[in-house]
Amino acid sequence: MIEMNPVLNDLLLRVLIAAAVLILTYFLSRYARVSLERAFSKFGAGFAKKLAEIIRYFIIFMGVATAVSVLSLDVMAISVIIAAVLIFLLVSMRDIVLNLAAELYLATRRPFKENDWVRVGEIEGTVKSIGGMDTEIITYEGDLVIIPNSYFLRNPIVNKSQSLVRYVELKLTIPKMKLDKVEEAVTEVLSEIKPELLGEPELLSMGEKEDKIEVVLSLPIVNVRKLRWLTAKITKGFYSRGIEVEVE
Repeated sequence: MIEMNPVLNDLLLRVLIAAAVLILTYFLSRYARVSLERAFSKFGAGFAKKLAEIIRYFIIFMGVATAVSVLSLDVMAISVIIAAVLIFLLVSMRDIVLNLAAELYLATRRPFKENDWVRVGEIEGTVKSIGGMDTEIITYEGDLVIIPNSYFLRNPIVNKSQSLVRYVELKLTIPKMKLDKVEEAVTEVLSEIKPELLGEPELLSMGEKEDKIEVVLSLPIVNVRKLRWLTAKITKGFYSRGIEVEVE
């Protein structure tokens, strides 16, 4: 009968116990995350997910530390393992830490609020909701974009709703035709350019004058340099409907 070395037996036992601790830690951390997300969902999905992730990583760290202590490794080996685990946790929790910092920034600085029109990086639209982990924005095209809050720390925020709005009047000259047709075209064109404005465009007046029709519009804008682009878009909108127009 072969007798195993007592030292080897002891090491094998400690390895098995450490492995069992790690396996138990893995399943316990997953169960804790799911349970906490469900239990704290009433406070908001973002908050629940963030808290669950923090607790999960804490359980993993404690499990690894326990497994290392069971193995009874020397001080140098334990230090290396703990350092490696800490680095892994820091890398894994990078997004969580950034989102926490971003949440603090948004709560204290308040660069925008719900229903504000903002541009962040390449994304522009209306703020639908602000959560603990992310913010929802509806774009020009009506798409819902969910942005991690850490994105706001890396990109400048332009809040167009808090910008100084100027109302610019444009006079349109159109060849004489039925007024109801002109009014319909004006309504449709204003609807097309509305997403580019900071408020409701207005039809100030419309009337016949000799052999033409004069229409006066009021457009709320911030950047006057954008007026030329808007004028071109208005002209194109009327031409696409078979109506010639001159814009002053």
